[in-house]
Amino acid sequence: MPPPKLSPEEKRRSAIKATAKYSGMAFQLLGACLAGVFIGRWLDARMHLERPLWAVFLTVLFMIASLYSLYRQLLKE
Repeated sequence: MPPPKLSPEEKRRSAIKATAKYSGMAFQLLGACLAGVFIGRWLDARMHLERPLWAVFLTVLFMIASLYSLYRQLLKE
């Protein structure tokens, strides 16, 4: 049985919904990276480190965690 045809209005709503969903995922990734940078920079300043060790480590860690979360969200679809 073929899927029912969508009206132009339903197609537009579906496209807007998909755009909002995927842009939200992009902002989630951006937010995780920024959180890693700011928390890491704060830790580096508190420990008086010359190199941004915590900033780099936490940014990469938060990015990996966020990518894993996005992967899990995409699998649910």
